[in-house]
This record gives sequence, structure tokens and C-alpha cells, in this order.
Amino acid sequence: MKNILFLLTFITLASCKTTKNEKDVTDYFEKSFKEQKDLKLSTEHTEHFDSINNLYSNYKYKVAFDAPNNWSTDTGVSEHTIFRTFQPDSAITFVINVVELKVPKNEKAPDIWEMYQNQKDKMDYSIKVLIPEQFNTTVNDFEASKTYLKNRTTLKRKFSYLVRELDTEYSNTSIVYQTLINNLSYTFSLDVPTMFYEEKPEYFESLFLKIYFLLNNNNNNDINNKND
Repeated sequence: MKNILFLLTFITLASCKTTKNEKDVTDYFEKSFKEQKDLKLSTEHTEHFDSINNLYSNYKYKVAFDAPNNWSTDTGVSEHTIFRTFQPDSAITFVINVVELKVPKNEKAPDIWEMYQNQKDKMDYSIKVLIPEQFNTTVNDFEASKTYLKNRTTLKRKFSYLVRELDTEYSNTSIVYQTLINNLSYTFSLDVPTMFYEEKPEYFESLFLKIYFLLNNNNNNDINNKND
């Protein structure tokens, strides 16, 4: 458990990094999905994208997301991002990061909410310290709560910060869900301008209901608890 806690303090940093010179961080993780594909270490048919329904499935990590049909999609710019969907004109982005931790195979993943209760400062470091430093801003309205995704305990964190770009200035709302399954850390993040979020919060919150955990690796229709 101590090993997993130590690694979790670096997950956001590793997920956001775009260069490969932070060896002291990445030594604690397995190669990212992008690296595995570049080095041809991953087997074929490890992921599938249904462009008609905007449905992404990753069979290696057994996770899927049913994105809004009119949104654009790509693999994101961060090292551990496996899927990104977004509305370019409105600065709305939903991202899935998966980090494969280098921990003993027999080490059971702890309950992430129980871990958070005991290690709030360390686990919030990436949000409360790194984000303000990276974006030269201040994190406001921070909230953390215990939630569930498909019956799996998750840690939900919500906050806002000011964005200034060229002649534009606006408040951005971020919602982040994180859960641990075996040696995998899943992070699902939504960024949306606060003015849009406040117009229809139920819609944006419901996007997280479109996350599914796959039952097996060979059937794109086997999505846990998916509603028709």
C-alpha cells in the first residue's frame, strides 16, 4: 500500500508531462500505452473506436467511454492519455488517463477513498500546487467526495481556476474522478468553462455515467451496465 500511495503522488505529473526527461518519475510506471504502441509492445486489437457512435474501447485497460456524437476525438498530448474528446470552439474537454503502476503483483489496490482520508495533502499536491504553478493561477472552490462509477469506489475532486489566454479571460471548472483497479490508476477528467457548466451542470455531470468497464477483451459490445 505504501508503494501505491507513493506512486499516486506523481500520477498527475506523469499524466500531464509531454517530455521524457523526468526519468525519476516515469521509473515508477510501466511504459505508457502510447509508448507500447510506438515500440510495438502491445498486441493487435487492444483498442477500438466506433466513429459513428463516438464510442472508444480499450481492451488492454478494459475501459470504454461513450462520447457525445458531435465532439472531436484524439489521443491527447499527455503521455498517459489514452483518449481525449472535446469541443474546440467552447474549450470543453474530457480526458481518460491510465497509469500502470510498478507494484508487486500480489499487492492489492487499496480503497482510494480510505487512502485519501489519510493522505489528503499528498494526493491533492498535484491539484493544489502543480496546477497553480503550471498555469500561473489559483485553485478555488475545491471539493473532494466519495463517489462511485459502476459500483467501484472513486475519489471525485472538483475545483475552478482562472484562465487567461491572449485577450480572453474566463473561469474554468474541472471535475476529476479517480479509481484504482489492481495495478491500474484510472483518471477521468472534465474541463469546461464555468459559465457553460453553470447553465447545465446535470448534463456535464452525466458525462461520467458514460464510462464503462469492459467484461472481457474480445467483444466491443460487452460493456458493463451499459444501457441501450
